[in-house]
Amino acid sequence: DEILRESKDRLRHAADAAGLTYVEIDFSRRRIRTAENFATVMGYASPTEEAADAGGGTRLLLDHVVALDRPRVEAALQEFLDGVQYGKIAYRVRGDDQIERVIETIWSTENGSNGKPLRGFATNLDITEIKRAEEHGKLLMSEINHRAKNLLAVVQAIALQTAKHSDPATFIARLVYRIGGLTTSQDLLVSNRWQGVEVSDLVEGQLAHFKDLLGQRIFLNGPPVRLTPAAAQGIGMALHELGTNASKYGALSNKVGRVHITWQVADAPAPTFTMRWLEEGGPKVAPPTRQGFGQLVIGRMDESAVAGTVQIEYSESGLSWKLSAPVANTMEKR
Repeated sequence: DEILRESKDRLRHAADAAGLTYVEIDFSRRRIRTAENFATVMGYASPTEEAADAGGGTRLLLDHVVALDRPRVEAALQEFLDGVQYGKIAYRVRGDDQIERVIETIWSTENGSNGKPLRGFATNLDITEIKRAEEHGKLLMSEINHRAKNLLAVVQAIALQTAKHSDPATFIARLVYRIGGLTTSQDLLVSNRWQGVEVSDLVEGQLAHFKDLLGQRIFLNGPPVRLTPAAAQGIGMALHELGTNASKYGALSNKVGRVHITWQVADAPAPTFTMRWLEEGGPKVAPPTRQGFGQLVIGRMDESAVAGTVQIEYSESGLSWKLSAPVANTMEKR
């Protein structure tokens, strides 16, 4: 007896852990019996012994089925009561605790020689978490598809604009370099599970090839701020382009120039994110004679990414770049 009791206890614990319960019906006596864990799995109490008939059990189930799923459940129940030997259905129930559960029911019946059902057995499995995972997977795939299209559109714009003023060899070199900058932002986003990127991480990532100059000639200053994926992509490309230009023509093209990169968040007159790139100590600079793709990246493309404004000044002391944008378009909500 003790061994049998232990075996039953193990089975009960396993069923509870799996979210599995069952219902038995004796059709000849119209009686219904449920497992001890029925209420735990289904969220509502099973019929009392005095009212444990098939009709009462059916009404109790339908009372808890979500309205949109009720017609399907009614049809499946009718099949079960009519003696259809096998069936399977998933539906939602709202328990007495007001928690919505997704239940998968699989039933089988034993019929007599006249085709009428004698006994029926149904297992009810709580598949709420499985369904949530499926929905999350669908949402994730849609999001990946959306992000991939956006990324391809950016790559296409880079390619088209780079090709306008380049011979084939220069075009390939510039395209590879610029896509490399975009890849850096993508890697940061992926490592953060697309939950945004800290500004300091983004700056250091985009200027990784100048890491020996960080704290020596490149200075960062700003509070902890996590950028949205769209803002990280746009600002990341601008930082990459600014760093490239500084190494070719600006403060990082000699041995004494410096770059100050700062950012801040202001509440008045409206919540605004501001980022600055200021060069000093480099060669004298002048406005470019033509508007190439680099100017597009640090200007209109960056403005478009965050619905903000960019100010660029080419003073003799060095390039000054300033981005201002609404917090809602730049900062990840915490």
